[in-house]
Amino acid sequence: MTNTSGAGAPAARRATISQVAKLAGVSKATVSKAFNNRSGVSEETRRRVLMVAASLGWQPSARAVALTSGGSGAVGFVINRAPDLLSSDPYFAELLSGIERTLAEHGYWLLLQIAEHTTPAQERDAYVTLAQTQRIDGVFLAESRIMDQRFDIVDELDLPAVIVSRPWARTDLPWVGPADPGGGVADAVAHLAALGHRRLAYVAGPPDRSHVQYRTQAFYEAVSANGLSVVGIARTDFSAEQGYRATVDVLGQPEAPTAILYDSDPMAIAGCRAAIARGLRVPDDLSVIGHDDIHLSRWTTPALTTIQQDVQGLGERCARRLLDQLGVPVAPPEPLPDPVLVIRESTGPVA
Repeated sequence: MTNTSGAGAPAARRATISQVAKLAGVSKATVSKAFNNRSGVSEETRRRVLMVAASLGWQPSARAVALTSGGSGAVGFVINRAPDLLSSDPYFAELLSGIERTLAEHGYWLLLQIAEHTTPAQERDAYVTLAQTQRIDGVFLAESRIMDQRFDIVDELDLPAVIVSRPWARTDLPWVGPADPGGGVADAVAHLAALGHRRLAYVAGPPDRSHVQYRTQAFYEAVSANGLSVVGIARTDFSAEQGYRATVDVLGQPEAPTAILYDSDPMAIAGCRAAIARGLRVPDDLSVIGHDDIHLSRWTTPALTTIQQDVQGLGERCARRLLDQLGVPVAPPEPLPDPVLVIRESTGPVA
């Protein structure tokens, strides 16, 4: 087959600021001033520079603009979790992938800090250091809490910020997330009700997290709407280990559930393991539903029924929202779709 894609041909070199300056008959500093509307450049020179740049297809990177305007060209993300917990949770890998890809497209880079801040003072110091020492231009706030001091911290530091997913507390800070933060949970409960389940348990994350509160609220409302019973609520740190132990606990109750919902897929996968260790079959004896639809979920045995959300898309939209706050021209993000239930093999009718 003849290759007509141009493979093997030398790639066209990207124009440089030096070429623009040479053709326009000015210095590189003048080119930079012309693009940033700085003083010291006549209108005639500015038009000539812009015309030459347009003919060459050159424009300054967002990072260069940030540096010229006194910014750093970097944004920060503090993940307040123990590194060993983070390494077992693919959610953040997908979120960061969406953020980093979008930032890179606009010449920005991400300064990531992963540490478990056990006191408010430690957490505050982390943001002060990022803002004053690393000189970041903005920051992402993930896993917002019911009473979240970070909202006041970024306000005091005059640091642009975007909250990842809808916060529980009222704030003027912008946030990005699905319109229904408990989305998918009601469908999951209705799915179990249609299969004949009447006794449900929920293995949830920390109760101070906003998204956990929204999901728990949606769970209780759906259970009530479908005339079902809650026979156990367990709180965890989202880890597979605690998901396993929580499953052992709720299955050991005098009135055990016939179905369990989990706040993450790793916990649901570990829960399946705990059920099998007790001699139960999934889904014949116990139905299991996870959350996030990580890539591994479709390859487990049985394949995991889960609530799917576009985590990479969430990261991309958060990055666009923050870049917009920083004055970078970006296309407005489309609304994020609500989470949806993906039915696979880990749910079935009551035996």
